Amino acid sequence: MSLWPSSQTRVEVPVFPLPKLVLFPGTTLPLHVFEPRYREMMADCLREPQKLIAVAQLKPGWEPSYEGRPPIYDVAGVGKITSHTQNPDGTYDILVEALARARIEELAPGGLRYRRATATVLRERVPKDGVNVGDLSELFNLATRIAKLVQQALPGFLLQAVANDAPQRMADKIADQLVLDPAARQDLLETLDVGERVRTLSGHLARLHMALASATSEGSPTIH
Repeated sequence: MSLWPSSQTRVEVPVFPLPKLVLFPGTTLPLHVFEPRYREMMADCLREPQKLIAVAQLKPGWEPSYEGRPPIYDVAGVGKITSHTQNPDGTYDILVEALARARIEELAPGGLRYRRATATVLRERVPKDGVNVGDLSELFNLATRIAKLVQQALPGFLLQAVANDAPQRMADKIADQLVLDPAARQDLLETLDVGERVRTLSGHLARLHMALASATSEGSPTIH
């Protein structure tokens, strides 16, 4: 799927700033859009051929200025709206397919109630000889073991990553499902070196596996 029109690497996109939410490439995100300014944003976005949108995490301390333009992280996930429903009350239910990491530079309001920015694709760096096979195997094995523990409490839970995923996509899918801390998620989004991302993510999962295994032995497996 082509991300940018005419193979450009920099485009203008609407920005959906959300608290404690990070959009990883290769994942999908369902959203319910209800605020008037973001309903306006959706109407405008859906008229554009590419239907691109940036989902940016609000920085801590956003609450007092939420109705305005509180600070956001300048690395965001950019995706395409692949399906949408406008409900009778004017709200929208949308599905965003995340396509890339991007650095966003916010634009002046220009009379709009919602935010727009220019987005520049951030290219991931894969080691010349590829990601270390042992590191990748460790990551996938940890994720698989955690998924089995989670399934004891949530039988319908299914790990989205598969063994033959490209390393960068495997890491992003696993991070999306198993890393819940917003700061850790943002750090992983901003880590462009794929080998480093895999190793950092494995560290998070090792700690999570230890916590879940301990909770399971006590009869209450949960993710915190």
